[in-house]
Amino acid sequence: MTDRTSAPESVEPDVYTDDYYLTNCHGYEDFVISGGRKVGPRFVKALSLAGELRGKRVLDVGCGRGELVIQSAMRGADAWGIDYAQAAVDIAEKALDTLDDPALRERTHVRQMDVKALQFDDAFFDAVFMMDVVEHLYPHELSAAFDELHRTIRPGGLLVMHTSPNKNFESVVYPNYSRRINQAALKISGWLGIRDGLFNETMLPTGREFPHDAYEREMHINEHSAPKLRAEVERHGFRVRTTQFWEPPSKGGYFNSRRLNFELAVLDFLRFLRPLSQYPPLNRLFCNHIWMTAERLP
Repeated sequence: MTDRTSAPESVEPDVYTDDYYLTNCHGYEDFVISGGRKVGPRFVKALSLAGELRGKRVLDVGCGRGELVIQSAMRGADAWGIDYAQAAVDIAEKALDTLDDPALRERTHVRQMDVKALQFDDAFFDAVFMMDVVEHLYPHELSAAFDELHRTIRPGGLLVMHTSPNKNFESVVYPNYSRRINQAALKISGWLGIRDGLFNETMLPTGREFPHDAYEREMHINEHSAPKLRAEVERHGFRVRTTQFWEPPSKGGYFNSRRLNFELAVLDFLRFLRPLSQYPPLNRLFCNHIWMTAERLP
């Protein structure tokens, strides 16, 4: 383990385990079934923001299980993935080994590597994905990462970023608004005697701080709002092209019960103002996912 009295702070790589990647980390359900050949809405959106990838060199920072490496190669890119957790690299390599097309395998590469010290030539990449990495890096680490990305992305090349949760939702909306709606809903449901699959403290958290699971409490050490992320990116020689506030599209109801799904839709309108909050200006506060694309300046 790192001696934190003599070394900069960082989340230890052994925190990122097989269990995390295969039972918790976003997209694990699709990966377990398809080995990265099928991906959900978050990865689909990342690929759409990246645009045409054929013939380009693409890097996925913090590649995890390797889905974006596989998907980029399937779109004709020479695709690289790096992760500083050995568990991620092992899982991704196994996924790449199952690819049937030799030409596809030839265009996929996964390495254990730290984004703060990239082992690539200057201006090597045309496009880089940075999915759910920002919140895992301490400020000094993130600054070093953006320096390295500026060095290794060609001038005019694209950086596609996703981070969640939105710090504005966590620090402003949840404690001052959403949790109070949850408190009221629990109290009313108790009076009416209708506590069920929806009306409980797990579904309707009421703590002062936004609820996190055990992994997030250990890993999320630098959550961002969009203005904060934009300032950091631009400080390191990038020009922000687009900023989007997003919620994943819902796949039908959360529950099997039509009544519970209706109650949840009403409750979400009250506590998250959905669907109104998916549009400006409310989306800046209520949407929990931030997408940003940036161009590397000369």
